[in-house]
Amino acid sequence: MNRTVLAASVTWCIWCVACAAPTVVAIATFTVLKRMGAVDPAAGSWFDGDAAGSGSFVAGQVAGAAFSAMAWVKLAVAPVALVLLTKAMLRRPTWAVILLVTAGVTTAASHVLDASTAKVGTAWHDAVHAGNREAALQHKATMDALHPWAERFNGAATLTAFAAGATALSFAAPRRAGT
Repeated sequence: MNRTVLAASVTWCIWCVACAAPTVVAIATFTVLKRMGAVDPAAGSWFDGDAAGSGSFVAGQVAGAAFSAMAWVKLAVAPVALVLLTKAMLRRPTWAVILLVTAGVTTAASHVLDASTAKVGTAWHDAVHAGNREAALQHKATMDALHPWAERFNGAATLTAFAAGATALSFAAPRRAGT
């Protein structure tokens, strides 16, 4: 295996993990912390009598941090992976290049939505901690509107990154004579 293919493989793996890991963190934290009824003492009496809501609030802090961090990893690694994957391909069929471009675009959109959602989530948590009900409700409404889009684009980024990298590397794999 040549160095370009190796570097493309490694950066592609990091890119895929950066896309998928926050979703795994979110699924785990929301499942466990909602069931536990986790409490954020700084939220005061905001969630009195709503154990699941309190657990979701705490899980949102954990998941938000994961999405925010991985949004920046995706942004840093995806362009490098795309260049290396393109360079590693022995043949570059148009459809494979289109898939690589699509993966880059969905990753960029996912980064923007993940970063925006994390910022709004932080503002919501800060408003709850400050006891500012009006601001908290506004941020929560914005969060509720952004979240489905962020979720969709993160899924699309994960799927297209995986498919584009696998496709590119399949064209980069050395072929034996007669096969």
